[in-house]
Amino acid sequence: MAVLSAVLLAGAACGQSASPSAPARPVASPLLLQGADVAWLQLMISMDGQMIALLERGERRGGDAAVRELAARLRGEHAPELARLVELRTRAGLPTDDPHKGHDMPGMVTDADLAEVDAAAASGFDALFLTRVREHLDQCVSLAKSEQQAGTDPAIRDAAAAVERERAAQRAELDRVAKQRIDVSATGA
Repeated sequence: MAVLSAVLLAGAACGQSASPSAPARPVASPLLLQGADVAWLQLMISMDGQMIALLERGERRGGDAAVRELAARLRGEHAPELARLVELRTRAGLPTDDPHKGHDMPGMVTDADLAEVDAAAASGFDALFLTRVREHLDQCVSLAKSEQQAGTDPAIRDAAAAVERERAAQRAELDRVAKQRIDVSATGA
């Protein structure tokens, strides 16, 4: 990969005229993704996008201040992660469509989930919200582990390792908030 990067940088430098006012910018190396890498990247982008919609609702509607604060922190962590994943997708030259839009799968916040959260009575909102967040966090850890085992591109595998670490920390925070305030076990989670 280092040799490939050096060749790409050297080739890019040959095509540029030397200009004292414009320093050469490093060129990001392209990603060479296999099936597992593509699938994980596309799925995580879709999952994070839908999760942000749920987290925004948690910030607005959470009955407990700790739930609202958790939603804000998680949204603040998911948004830059989503941007990093989109940047990796762009570097890989993948299409921008969402092949997982509308899929009902573990950990994916669906439009039906959002409608259910929107319709939830104030008294049941926090428990339902925390249940959906927990499902997402747990599935992301599972998917990140799978990518690290089956993926081939180092940048994507590194991203998966970061997701695994971040989701584990987020799950610990969610559990702390839930344990102190809400009986989430009653929701079947």
